[in-house]
Amino acid sequence: MNRYKKLGWNTLIIGLGSMGSKFMIFLLVPFYTFYLSPAEYGQADIIMMTVSILIPIVTLSIADGVFRYTMEKASKKQVFSSACAILLIAGFILILLIPLLKTIPMIQDYYWLFLMLLIVQLWNTLFQQQVRANGKLILYSVSGLLMSGVLFVANIAFLKYLHLGVDGYLYANLLAFGFNTLCLFFGAKLYRLFSFRAVNKGLLKKMLIYSLPLIPNAILWWVMQVSDRYILTIFLGVAANGLYTVAAKIPSLLSMLHTVFFQAWSISAIGDKIKNNDGFFAGVFTIFSSLFFVATEVILLIVQPFATILFSSAYQQVWQYVPFLLIAVIMSSFSSFLEVSYMVEKKTKQLLLTSLKGSVINVVLALCLIPFIGIIGASIATLVGFLITWLLRMKQTNFFGQIKYKKAFWASLSVLVLQSIYLSVISMPNLWMQAIFAIVFLICQGTVLQKILKQRRKKSS
Repeated sequence: MNRYKKLGWNTLIIGLGSMGSKFMIFLLVPFYTFYLSPAEYGQADIIMMTVSILIPIVTLSIADGVFRYTMEKASKKQVFSSACAILLIAGFILILLIPLLKTIPMIQDYYWLFLMLLIVQLWNTLFQQQVRANGKLILYSVSGLLMSGVLFVANIAFLKYLHLGVDGYLYANLLAFGFNTLCLFFGAKLYRLFSFRAVNKGLLKKMLIYSLPLIPNAILWWVMQVSDRYILTIFLGVAANGLYTVAAKIPSLLSMLHTVFFQAWSISAIGDKIKNNDGFFAGVFTIFSSLFFVATEVILLIVQPFATILFSSAYQQVWQYVPFLLIAVIMSSFSSFLEVSYMVEKKTKQLLLTSLKGSVINVVLALCLIPFIGIIGASIATLVGFLITWLLRMKQTNFFGQIKYKKAFWASLSVLVLQSIYLSVISMPNLWMQAIFAIVFLICQGTVLQKILKQRRKKSS
């Protein structure tokens, strides 16, 4: 039980900060829909998504190496200084590439903001991983909460009062990330860990061997998450991408939960070297999957009235794109849960094959479906891509046989998939049909809860 308590405590601490900042981003969605047109929102989203995919490429995913090797009790000063050397070189190269940035259509009007956002987020990612690996989770959480406050105030100032549009959206994010980066740097006194003399070529080589395979893995993961937005922009324009972006914000509630849990789970799994054949691994997955199933069912029940109340008239129909994206987030989260076992054993190369197959299927389906069925085709492509990735990882890690309460697990997932299909093809949900789905789902999850409580009573007696 100590391991469960440790995982729960870490999840709570990280959640207080991460959920605050991420929930603030979600709460700002209605605000964006009033002050940004679908085309403007789509443009801003493309820029932020491009920044996110460039981070692991430009940094050689060294922040992941920092987390892994700091957790392995290597010299913190050598680990951090070696990583900083990579980022300093990366920043210099980016400045040299300014003439190229001016020629890229999607970002040429915002290239300075794009460059500053990228550089700030490079350092922010490194500092977050270092602070997390150092166990300073309270600082990590508090800085996240403060960042959400800065983001909120900055968006109101730049969008509502100064009417800066896309520029205002980007300014607000730059200010928030910059503030968070400085909080982590000075709050954790990371300046004490940096020294050019501490750069260790041998250690850096080991870190890169671990982190380099994570670059294509991150790219492929990104392909499954946001490549559909580029395809939508090409075929249907930035306005369609704006609608899809807003639809994706509702499943981001699940993504928030997953991000918080994954950060805590990776600390526990790597710190205690927990393997996927450990009973604790399967036990955590049971609790994790049940919580995600319940959260998904709740969102499916309220998604239509929720969207009607929350979003402006230009975005009223986005709720129909949400159900498949919710199941896609579940598949993505289950895949990431299993990813930790690869990280524990430093088998990052084996992640590539599963991510590659899932991303290829995602892109092919998006290219085939979007021209014919529009935005919902992007949702279907994303779902299938993550589903394939999860199933491949389940097979590769031999985890199918370790799932507890298999019948209830697969029955719950099936109900959610059927309910998602129903909601995606009708114009107005029928309350009786929704009630039937909810009752069947509750029976499935009630069975799981009953068995868990029965098992705990046996252990305590």
